[in-house]
Amino acid sequence: MVESAALKSSIPYTSDSHFPLENIPFGVYESPEGPHVCTRIGDSIIDLAKLETQGVFKGPLAGKTDIFNQSSLNAFIALGKDAWHEARVTIQRLFTLGYAGRVDFVCPNASDVKMTLPIKIGDYTDFYSSRNHAYNVGVMIRGPDNAL
Repeated sequence: MVESAALKSSIPYTSDSHFPLENIPFGVYESPEGPHVCTRIGDSIIDLAKLETQGVFKGPLAGKTDIFNQSSLNAFIALGKDAWHEARVTIQRLFTLGYAGRVDFVCPNASDVKMTLPIKIGDYTDFYSSRNHAYNVGVMIRGPDNAL
């Protein structure tokens, strides 16, 4: 991440915002074109699919297509920590006050968009579904004599 105690954002937000330039959370919202991966700075939604088409990502994300033009974060998550770091640093650079580059973007207000479930879970297994697991958890809580 950009090393700075207080980054100066080109997108205004209040000092008590949960979404300062230092945060950079990832989510999915319903864009006019369909679900896109996004982030938020202050009250503004940043459509990462639109930034991706402008070629702003230069590291592990470079050469990847449609990582952010997705209905979930799954493809992005699968790329790993280097890609996550690259995305955060790039977004911070692009939206730091005084950035000299040119990026075309429209930032809808967070209250005007619908956020969706950000990750698609393909399967679910209840860890407490077998006698063996129930016994092991019971041992941790009540000891081996009263596990079940």
